[in-house]
Amino acid sequence: MITPPKTCTFDCIYCQLGRTRVKLSSPAEFRPRVHVEDVLRDLERELATLDPSLLDYITFSGCGEPTLHPELGEAIEAVRHACPGVPVAILTNASLFWLDDVLEATLKADLIVAKLDAPDSMLFKAINRPAEGVTFQRVVEGLTKLGEAASGRLAIQSMFLRAGGRVLNADERSLEKMAELLKAMRPRQIQVNTPTRPPAEAYVRPLGPQELSYVAEQLRARLEGVEIISWHPAELVPGRPEAARLGEAILATLERRPCRFHELCAITGADPMSVRAELDRLMSEGLLATRDYEGQRFYTLRRRP
Repeated sequence: MITPPKTCTFDCIYCQLGRTRVKLSSPAEFRPRVHVEDVLRDLERELATLDPSLLDYITFSGCGEPTLHPELGEAIEAVRHACPGVPVAILTNASLFWLDDVLEATLKADLIVAKLDAPDSMLFKAINRPAEGVTFQRVVEGLTKLGEAASGRLAIQSMFLRAGGRVLNADERSLEKMAELLKAMRPRQIQVNTPTRPPAEAYVRPLGPQELSYVAEQLRARLEGVEIISWHPAELVPGRPEAARLGEAILATLERRPCRFHELCAITGADPMSVRAELDRLMSEGLLATRDYEGQRFYTLRRRP
C-alpha cells in the first residue's frame, strides 16, 4: 500500500528501510499511488503461482506506515473477498490509532502487529523520531483503545537496542514501565526483537542473546505471551516458480527490507545459482547495493535521488 520513497509517521533510528524520505502525521497528508484495484491485481498475480491453502496470512505492510493509506479498510475487505479463508494481518507502528477512521480500518484485520519501543516520551522521541503532532501519549492511548476493541487480535512488537554504545530501552526501570503500559493494551503476544538488519543510523547496534533473554525474562515476570522473535529463519515459499520473474521478485522483496543471500533464495524459491546470477545482473545495472552489518552481508535497493 505504501511504495517508495519511504513514507511514514516515524523516522526510527533502527529502520531497515533507511531514513524516512516523506514524514507525515496523518492520512489527510498522504497522496496514494497504489489503490485497491492495484492491490487486487498484484494479489491475483501472486496467487496464480501459489496454493492459497498453504498461506498463513496475507499481510499489509509497505515502505512506510500502512495506516497512512486512506483506502486501507477497503483494501482489507477486497483481499478477504478475493482470498476467502486466508486471514489478513497488518504490520503497523501504532502511531495513528487515536484517529477513529484509522482504528476502524485496522480492526478489519484478523491480526494486528503493532509497535511499542519506548516506555516514555523522551525515549519515544529518541528512538522513533515521530512526525510533528504524533505524540507518545497519543500512541499509548490509541494502542490501549485498540487493545480493548481487538478482542485478542493484537500483538505488540518491541525493538530493544543499543545506540552510541549504551542500551537505550532495556534497563530494569524501562522494562518495568513498558510492562505497565502493555498490561493495559491486553495483547495476545509480546514480540521481543532487536535490530538484525542494517539500520537507518550507523550508531545503532543489537542487543546480545543474553541481553535479549534478560528483557524477555523481565517481561515474562509481569506478562504472558512474551516471545523472542529475533532471527526467525526465512522459509521457502511453496509453489513459486524458480525462474519466472526472479528479478522482479527480488526487487519487490528488497523494497520491503534488506535481505541476505540465503533469505532471497528461500523467499523466491529459486536455486542459489539462479539467485546469484540475477543479483549480479541487478548489481551491474546499478539497482542494488550491499551493506555489511554485524558480520552479515545484506542486499538492498540502491536509493534513488
